[in-house]
Amino acid sequence: MTVTATRRPPASPCVGVCVIDEARALCTGCARTVDEIAVWGSASDDFREAIWADLPARAAAMGLTARRLDWREAKLLEEMERRFAEAAGTFVVGVYGAVGEVMRDPDEPYEARREGTALTLATGRSAIRIEAAPYLTAIEIGRAERPPLIALAVPGGRAPAAGPSALTDLGPDEAALLPRDAGGRRFDVGLGRSASRFTMRCSEALAAEIAPHAGTPWPGCLGLIGAGVLRESPVRVVEAPCLRAEVDAVIPPPGGASPEGPHTHLLPGHIAQGFDTPPTVPLPEGYVLSALFYPR
Repeated sequence: MTVTATRRPPASPCVGVCVIDEARALCTGCARTVDEIAVWGSASDDFREAIWADLPARAAAMGLTARRLDWREAKLLEEMERRFAEAAGTFVVGVYGAVGEVMRDPDEPYEARREGTALTLATGRSAIRIEAAPYLTAIEIGRAERPPLIALAVPGGRAPAAGPSALTDLGPDEAALLPRDAGGRRFDVGLGRSASRFTMRCSEALAAEIAPHAGTPWPGCLGLIGAGVLRESPVRVVEAPCLRAEVDAVIPPPGGASPEGPHTHLLPGHIAQGFDTPPTVPLPEGYVLSALFYPR
């Protein structure tokens, strides 16, 4: 019996910005013509692939800052794994002011593991797990005189409900990517955001120290647990739609410099501004950020 692989039709380039530039007769969101948009659903794969191949040049000519990439599911995971293997940049997971940064040095050993539609990339210092749901979208975001960013995002309707707004005991962490304190109790600091949750996986001693303060609203909880967190630098676990990032690195004291390599930021002043992405990163309206990949 011969099994023939089914060819997956190319994704739509639509980013939800559907305005036609009359001078060029192209959509200012996806750079397709009106006719191409109209026939896309019934067009052949060869037709769609030819349009995809032409879109980068069109987008550049129009000065577009964001365009959807034809990466879905297996292809998206392949692209992410290649960049990690080449130590080509940094994955940043979280909302503005509360992020985990996952990266590796060129000579640093790493593990890449596929489990169905999920990919885990890990070193001894950090790890990321990407669940390639059909709706997880890759968007290239142009930057003046710098290589473009890659945003992984989901439609707003696919974002989870907002997390707690107070320090919350999540119980044992059964999905640990890094070995330290695997299975230990995890605490959500209580940002109350749907785009991301910032949590810490603790040793038994630190969990016992933090647990009595559960229920304390953000950011007041930081003043109660900060000394213990600085002392132990627990594994930080940052969750976003379709992604989980873990960082096992020393937390610097207030005013100290972040360590080289993987690290986290938890900055109440930045978080209070309410941005999911940095103000300089124009994610198309209607999408919720999962992660940004910054090229090295």
